[in-house]
Amino acid sequence: MTRWARIRLARNDEGNISVLSLGFAVLTLMTVLVVSAATAVHIQHMRLTHLADELALEAADALDLGRYYAGHIPEPTEHAAVPLAQQRMNTAVATHLARSQGRINLPNVRVVSVDTLDGNTASVTVAVTVEPLFGMEALLPFADGIVLVATGTARAY
Repeated sequence: MTRWARIRLARNDEGNISVLSLGFAVLTLMTVLVVSAATAVHIQHMRLTHLADELALEAADALDLGRYYAGHIPEPTEHAAVPLAQQRMNTAVATHLARSQGRINLPNVRVVSVDTLDGNTASVTVAVTVEPLFGMEALLPFADGIVLVATGTARAY
């Protein structure tokens, strides 16, 4: 075997490092895209949680004014509070949601429930469907979007 033939056989694996480098580059890019998409969904969930807390605070201010002015409220103690009115809570939540639509940057937010379990604590549950960033829904099983749900509670005293 000649010297050039041995050199040529020794270089037989030339070019494989570029395929390996390309594979690592694709893996790194996919990792960055997935982490970015997950971070964007988490930020949207934090915004939704903040909105649920705002709406619960607004609903907790919806007192039953008829009972309040008629004097049908318990004596002020640690656990006694002015009762909430369901209709006023619904109106307050809808009004605040309409006012804050441009500010919250969450399109298509829907109010799932506005409740008061004990008459003094307002609980508001909101939901929104978000799409992952960068078209990741084509690669993941979330083609219809991800439904985020948040509940906020506030007590009226």
